[in-house]
Amino acid sequence: MKKFITLFFCLLSSTSLFAQKLTDTETLRLKEIEQKYSDNINVFFEYAWLLYRQDGEENCLKADDLINQVTAAQDQDPESITFGQWGWKWENGEKVVDFNNALFKAHWVFNKLWDFQNKMSPQTKEKFITCSKNLLKAAVRRWDTEVFDIGRDFVNYSNIFVLYVETFTMAGERFDNYRIKKMAKSQWTRWYNHIYFYGIDEFASPTYNRVVFSHLFNIYDFCHDDRIQKEVKEVMDYIYLLQSALTHPVLKIPVTGISRDYRNFLINNDARSGVLTSAYENYTPPQKALEINENRKYPFQVIGKAAINPFIFKSYQLQDAGMGSFTGGNCYEQQIHCMATVGKNENERAVAFLQGCYTHVNGFTDQKEASTLCVYNRLPTYWHFTQWRGDLSVYRETIDDFGIGISSGWEEKLNTPNHIILNAYDYDLHIFPFKIENEQIGANKLILKHRNNTSPSGRYHPRPRTFDEYVFPEKDDWFGAFISLVKAATEVAEPAIHYTNVDGIRSFKTDMGHQVRVYVAEKGDSKQLFNIDPVFIPLLEITE
Repeated sequence: MKKFITLFFCLLSSTSLFAQKLTDTETLRLKEIEQKYSDNINVFFEYAWLLYRQDGEENCLKADDLINQVTAAQDQDPESITFGQWGWKWENGEKVVDFNNALFKAHWVFNKLWDFQNKMSPQTKEKFITCSKNLLKAAVRRWDTEVFDIGRDFVNYSNIFVLYVETFTMAGERFDNYRIKKMAKSQWTRWYNHIYFYGIDEFASPTYNRVVFSHLFNIYDFCHDDRIQKEVKEVMDYIYLLQSALTHPVLKIPVTGISRDYRNFLINNDARSGVLTSAYENYTPPQKALEINENRKYPFQVIGKAAINPFIFKSYQLQDAGMGSFTGGNCYEQQIHCMATVGKNENERAVAFLQGCYTHVNGFTDQKEASTLCVYNRLPTYWHFTQWRGDLSVYRETIDDFGIGISSGWEEKLNTPNHIILNAYDYDLHIFPFKIENEQIGANKLILKHRNNTSPSGRYHPRPRTFDEYVFPEKDDWFGAFISLVKAATEVAEPAIHYTNVDGIRSFKTDMGHQVRVYVAEKGDSKQLFNIDPVFIPLLEITE
């Protein structure tokens, strides 16, 4: 009898909400879910949304069942630290979870599925509404217990903070709740002001900038505020221009220092951010971005900054090559402090990147066109002082070995303790490794290792990737490399790196004018003395 009532309700409700024709992309996505992810609860809301949009009581019943499974998996204990969340588990007697899970489901709950409640059975609709309210409460609690790096708070985690504001914006509209609407507008202003003065902390990240960009659309659509809509468009234009400027239009890869990068250029020929490759309705990119994407003039140079800390990133591009960097210490474990790439197009391209594997380590650079001085130390990072919360006497155990990663396409021409030469596509990449031993600078023999994973220890956001890596010895406290990219057969003199340690300021200089200075404070934290006061560096400056 219960099944009959459910079937009757589905048939009745379908008369009030006509079926919608799926786009070609959505049809392919539905097939992909059914073939590969039909048992993955993380896609059940999306799966249900695609099913509700089609004719047939079977689709309606199946979608209800999917929603019932997702709502049942949500933590419904209001006294639990993981209340309203999914994917929680018990560890050492307490519940733990990725507190971002609820925020990532908000788009499906408050935007996509909300208007299909009249296709749900009464029981499923009731569960859906309860789930929605619990999700909102989880969003309110999102930052209650998490500790962040020194110099950062939750507003600095740009991609998640945008989802946080998005959730309040949509929920406030759906529940017509003045307090939640007010919270959404206030938190947007907080984040916008941070971006306006400091830039996006997950700077140049192809993945995270795409997340930020795509979720800004919901804030724009649901906020009903002219000023906020104007500011949303301003941030979107900034992100689009940023990714455009840093991405080489021929080699189709961001050529810069990157805060968080999953080394997708090792598996995707077109390694551009989804910001540039996705189709967005009702969005017109800034004219400057279109100009430099379609008709770039070389040499092309970019400098920018992000975060309160701050970090400074650069990109220097030629028609068939480029080098980029960032400096300022430890950003995230997926960071890239220096990158060089050469090639003919996205299908014929070679990339070198430092650091290769993920790990939390301090790195500092000074780039001049196609040469960069890179300095590392194995002192504690701000992550060790705050988020890790472990015993600082053994912090070094958390720093995995790492070095200079290289994609396929490079040929080794020379390998000595103080000079490595790689060749690809009529370019030579010169690497001069060094270390500090007994307060003297000397050569540093790197060990070539083959990698099948971005985090050999499995600790830091591991991803399956295949590359080789010239690894720095783990025993050294201070070390690095001078990296120079030149046309093949061009003579490159040894950079003659000079090192001093005066009044706690460690200074590394080359005869070509590169300079990295780092002060080690009493807690062992590293602070860079920038060559140019970051106050005078714009958020983004393009030179053609």
